[in-house]
Amino acid sequence: MPRIDELPADQRAALQLLLKQGRTYDEIAQLLRIDESAVRERARAALDALGPEDVDDLELADQDEIADYLLGQQSASQRAEVRRFLEGSAAGRAWARTVAGELRPLAGDNLPEIPAEAAEVDQAFDALQARTVHRERTEQSSKVGGAILIAGLVVVLVVGVLWAAGAFSGDDDDGDGSGSRTTQTTSTTAGQPTIETQINLLPPEGSDSKAVGVAQVASQTANGKTQRAVLLAGQSLPAATKDRFYGIWLYSSPSKAKFLGFPDPQPTKDGRLGTTFELKDEAKNYTDLVVTRETAEKPTKPGTIVLRGPLAGNAEPQQPGTTTNGGE
Repeated sequence: MPRIDELPADQRAALQLLLKQGRTYDEIAQLLRIDESAVRERARAALDALGPEDVDDLELADQDEIADYLLGQQSASQRAEVRRFLEGSAAGRAWARTVAGELRPLAGDNLPEIPAEAAEVDQAFDALQARTVHRERTEQSSKVGGAILIAGLVVVLVVGVLWAAGAFSGDDDDGDGSGSRTTQTTSTTAGQPTIETQINLLPPEGSDSKAVGVAQVASQTANGKTQRAVLLAGQSLPAATKDRFYGIWLYSSPSKAKFLGFPDPQPTKDGRLGTTFELKDEAKNYTDLVVTRETAEKPTKPGTIVLRGPLAGNAEPQQPGTTTNGGE
């Protein structure tokens, strides 16, 4: 039985309203005619019960902020601050990953990303930069031009980032009593996560954009079911604005595309993009993975394609230059 089912009824009800219905503390307080602080205390007590017991290295105030982050109760600036804290706090990431793993049966895909250690992300982008420089020096005359391989982005790093995003889960068999369910797999229930393929993401043919990217697809089989997740990294992208921002799609044509979501955070003046997401079986129905520039918060068709790469094993994709604008 999931541990979340063992919580008191009032705590489970609070989490249900917060995670499945997207209510705020204030909305729930008005609905139940109780103080907002009482709602937050119930939700906080539930997360305390689901988290690891050993939290000596994590301040109570920091736990409170992480709890609000996981439950979607913060402004954009507050979320950014918590993300920065998690990037630099191993204890914070461990607590957040454990709690996220316990909440997932109820929350599904509604939980926010738990970032990897900042140094790991920097390593990935440094490797991307090194390969980009090498390509520019040795393949200037190549028509393909933008084939990029991140030699320095090893399997351990990719799987670590995917676990940090909660894409994979396992059992706590390390015997340390931490209760973590997102950092350990077993030989009886789950296979070792592996990298299936790498998708090189390039600008459309004829574009003068210097943007480049890669997406690595990792898979893990547990109890006969295979899950796939993607680590996508890009660089040299123009900064997002409040009116123009980036989206990710499964794509075959402007009329046949599946919106996967908006990367968070969006690229700023450093031009870097890094995100993880689940790749479901429906991906086999599309030919490409694309990054687009969007102007609508709920796009119904792809905007301008800025990066594009073929999904391995799928139908033959269109030539990169055939469709660069799906809706703007």
